[in-house]
Amino acid sequence: MENIKIRNATLADIESVAKLHVDSWHETYAGIISQDYLDNMKNNLEKRIQRMKNEFNLRTMIVVTLNDEIVGFSEFVFSNEFSKDLDIDCELCGLYIKNGYKHLGLGSIVFEYVKNLFKEKNKKKMGLWCVKENEPAISFYKKKGGAFIKEKTFTIADKEYSEIAFLYDL
Repeated sequence: MENIKIRNATLADIESVAKLHVDSWHETYAGIISQDYLDNMKNNLEKRIQRMKNEFNLRTMIVVTLNDEIVGFSEFVFSNEFSKDLDIDCELCGLYIKNGYKHLGLGSIVFEYVKNLFKEKNKKKMGLWCVKENEPAISFYKKKGGAFIKEKTFTIADKEYSEIAFLYDL
């Protein structure tokens, strides 16, 4: 694929990123996460945009562009601040590819890009969490060499869900 670029996100990207995030959740988690919650995400897109702007400096974010259109993004941290219970020194917090652009290798490109950023900073153990029922993502992360290390529950809209942690030796 020509014209693919990965770059640091800017505040000007947040509106596109937030929409991509909500759309991805609607596609990925339909039938898994409460439909009311998913609908609420869409109905409150402006609040999500504002929250993402307010939290912009809490994580590092990159965007993937194809012909100057944002078709994916990833958020990550060079620490274990969000997963202190894991023996990691960096975390991939999210990797999203726009509907219609999946299964083209973009997820792998982004995943390897983030891993290389961690390696450049001498990080040794990357972790990530994935909703247990998200079987395509689980399969992807296993193919990338992740080792299952832990399971826990989280709550969204008064309903409990399971997520699993993967560990990658860098």
